[in-house]
Amino acid sequence: MQIMKNSADKAVPATQPGSGKQGPVRFEAIIPLAIVLGLITLYFTLFFDMHLRRGIEYGATLVNGAEVNIGKLDTSLWDASVAVGDIAMTDPGQPARNRVQIGAVNFRMLWDALLRGKVVIDEASITDVQIDTPRSSPGRVLPVKKSGDGEGYGDKVLAQVKEEFSGNVLGDLAAIASGADPKEQLATLGADLKSSTQIAGMQKTLDEKNQQWQSRLAALPKGEEFSALQYRLANVKLDNLQDVTQIQASLLELDSIRNDFDAKSRSVRETGAALSGDLAASRASFADLDKIVKEDVRSLQARMHLPSLDARTLSRALFGLDVLGKIQQVRGYMDQARSYIPAKSEQENAVPVHVRKKGHDYVFGQPHSYPPFWLRKALISSRLQGGTSDLSGEILDVSTDQSLVGRPMVATIKGDFPQQGISGIKAELVINHLSSVPVERLVMEVGRYAAAGRALASSPSVELGFSKAEGSAKFVAQLRGDNVDVRMTNRFTQVTFETRAQSDVVREMINASVAGLDAVNLDAHVTGTWSDLDWQLSTNLADALERGMRRYLQDKMDEARARIEALVNGKIDEQRKRLYARQGEMESALKSGLAGRQAQIDKLRSGLDAARNKLDERKRALLGAQQQKLKQGSDKLLDNLRKRF
Repeated sequence: MQIMKNSADKAVPATQPGSGKQGPVRFEAIIPLAIVLGLITLYFTLFFDMHLRRGIEYGATLVNGAEVNIGKLDTSLWDASVAVGDIAMTDPGQPARNRVQIGAVNFRMLWDALLRGKVVIDEASITDVQIDTPRSSPGRVLPVKKSGDGEGYGDKVLAQVKEEFSGNVLGDLAAIASGADPKEQLATLGADLKSSTQIAGMQKTLDEKNQQWQSRLAALPKGEEFSALQYRLANVKLDNLQDVTQIQASLLELDSIRNDFDAKSRSVRETGAALSGDLAASRASFADLDKIVKEDVRSLQARMHLPSLDARTLSRALFGLDVLGKIQQVRGYMDQARSYIPAKSEQENAVPVHVRKKGHDYVFGQPHSYPPFWLRKALISSRLQGGTSDLSGEILDVSTDQSLVGRPMVATIKGDFPQQGISGIKAELVINHLSSVPVERLVMEVGRYAAAGRALASSPSVELGFSKAEGSAKFVAQLRGDNVDVRMTNRFTQVTFETRAQSDVVREMINASVAGLDAVNLDAHVTGTWSDLDWQLSTNLADALERGMRRYLQDKMDEARARIEALVNGKIDEQRKRLYARQGEMESALKSGLAGRQAQIDKLRSGLDAARNKLDERKRALLGAQQQKLKQGSDKLLDNLRKRF
């Protein structure tokens, strides 16, 4: 029998010699922890600020489209504060200059939010703001995104508008004024006219339709069939009918002929109606040919750089790229705002409904919750020595989730930049993404800025610009979803023009056109959607150029247009004549094919109608005679009865 032992009877292992009792401090855990904390402290002391600065520079460069440099960055973990100094944002259009330079940005974050993994800045300060400052070395500009690499349809439309506005209209007009002869250009143009191709296609279509109609006409009842009906009609007995029975037999034969006639004539009638419609559509296509001829004329005018001498075209040539640049900036800033501050989706607006039989549903909010990032308030103050800037403003409620904040982002600014000759700046930006339809609104005014040296048109043959001018501007942009409404007004005063031209005639023409014009006004209005924008530009400078240049150029431009029209018409004249002749021949042949049958149909219909009328008349006469005879018999019978009684 096996003896069972109690667990208490088990032998306790002997204590190792030299080991004492474990104390309250566990050095084997504290030492590794101290090493880790020391390494973390060392990293934050020596490397964190540098890595954070480089990370911010990288992200800001992507947003700006050009290199952004930060001179210094200091952080403090004890009070969760950050101080950023000497921020330089490269101008992508002028890499040797800064778009904006900021002396210092200081802010402190809330530990309450940091412990939740959020960044909330109660108040920040932005000081020493300057614009258009020189750089010590040109900044790096990010490559422009190529067409098709994630480019939206609205971006492609703007690219097409840019190509349209980039035309050298003033240079083309100058070439005509300097005596350029269009004969040489016309000699090499016109080989690939759309109208010529269109005529060839119409000729082929006519031939195909002619074959189809000939086949359809061949399937119609033949003339012999209608002749057979005519023969049957001629054999119907219409005369010497002595009683109603004979008349009724003739009527039955006539109805049989009528039924066969209706069946055969119906197909001819329907074919004739369809042929008339098809021929009418074919004739209408000739009107489209005239439109294509006009398109060829306009295309050749564009290829030989023969522009339209009107104020609308000149307005787009002078200021179109400036307006387009502002629209592209608005589009870029809108995309960034909607990327970093997404609008509340419709699904988030909808409150889920849970079906219950009884009871109440209670929806609780999230008290004291924070968005991932929230800048409650930032004060802008810039009063530098030497008068380089005098700026003030504030930015309110910049957050990544406006639905949690409950308020839109609002930024206001006003001030002057005397060193750049800019004064009277007033701007207000509102970004409202509280609903499912994002709304952005920008109102900006500049009371005065220097516009000396501004180029309006530049080409190898002619240049036009302001040698001296002072400008003022107002810009209002309202974006709601995909809808765009942008208004832009510029006023240039104390204007002195500068003209350079290779030809003395051109220089004299432009100088005479702008003589006495000491103020230039520009009004632009862009509306619609990003895929369909309506551009309305007007300026009194374009009106003056149109009036002045028309006196010099109208005769030459009319002559050039007449030559182009003559070239197009000369190249397609023979083709067009052959097409018209072919159309006439086809109509004549098809109508002739139907005309013979139609004549037989009309003759047979008249014969049937006449026979029917004759039989009906004979039937009425016989019935009337019978009724008269019956009446006479009844009268005689009555007389006999009277005599008896």
